Amino acid sequence: MKKARIIIGTVFLLAGCILLSIPLYYEWQHTREVRALEEALSLISDGDELPDDAAFTYEEVTAVLELEIPSIDLKQMVLNETTEENLSIALTQLKTDQLPGQGNFAIAGHRGYRGDRHFSRLPDVSVGDKIYLNTPSETFVYQITDISIIEPEDVGILADQDGKTEITLITCTRSGKQRVAVKGEFLEVTG
Repeated sequence: MKKARIIIGTVFLLAGCILLSIPLYYEWQHTREVRALEEALSLISDGDELPDDAAFTYEEVTAVLELEIPSIDLKQMVLNETTEENLSIALTQLKTDQLPGQGNFAIAGHRGYRGDRHFSRLPDVSVGDKIYLNTPSETFVYQITDISIIEPEDVGILADQDGKTEITLITCTRSGKQRVAVKGEFLEVTG
């Protein structure tokens, strides 16, 4: 009986250690991927070439944008294609052919479980807050006009509207059953 308790206790202890290590592994993996992207960005900005074994292509790196929302201390990279791999690293463009300052520039991101990652604090923005979408040479400034909770199938919010230049930011609610949609109206381009 005593041996059975020791074996069961050991199994539970090992299972607990494994369960605790899973988030740590994902955190380590995410940090590694972000660091690789930052190193690639640094090489390109210094005029150097990417090594043959680089995790990202030249085209992927030169298409990276930066999204800033000062009111929630958000400063995140935006990759130009939405894939599960890209979403695990950064925010992503929902439409690959979109250009800042034209139509409805749509960006998606995971909610994240940490306060400084992805769109974890997106629901904390307010109407009137500024959004900055930075390219290597220009900054596109938007002002938040609407924050709403929508159903996952409400994709019409991403469509271009005639005569409107805007930005749409999308993430999940905490439950994951609905989406938080933040709309912003284009104000100006600087740089």
